[in-house]
Amino acid sequence: MLAVTPASGSPAPAGFGESAFAPAAPVSAFARPALWFDPSRLTISTEVSVGSGFAGRGVDALQVMRFSYQFGSPLAMRVSVGNALGPQAAGNGSSFFLEGIDLAYRPFRSMQIQVHYQDFRSPLQLSRPGDVGVWR
Repeated sequence: MLAVTPASGSPAPAGFGESAFAPAAPVSAFARPALWFDPSRLTISTEVSVGSGFAGRGVDALQVMRFSYQFGSPLAMRVSVGNALGPQAAGNGSSFFLEGIDLAYRPFRSMQIQVHYQDFRSPLQLSRPGDVGVWR
């Protein structure tokens, strides 16, 4: 997008927050893009686990949404939101919960610092393939 500067008349590239378009009505700050947010660094994934119990316990399910964001070269963060489904989840009220937060910081190639939090509300969370090893 190009914007024309009135003083010189030469085209100048428009940066973030600068635009040749001026709306007639005021635009909320929520509608403007955040300067720090880059959608190409965001990854969203979902996982559904289903299991059955013994002795007439019924079927339980767990759906987890993961939002990963790579802030920069040394810093990455992942937030997981869980949704428990089944007889146990129905008796506990709200089935949505903060399933986990992962923070990874790699200041040097040979050093990585990780902070991990996980809320275990379902037996389906105890063994997930792919959770072994370093999160990248």
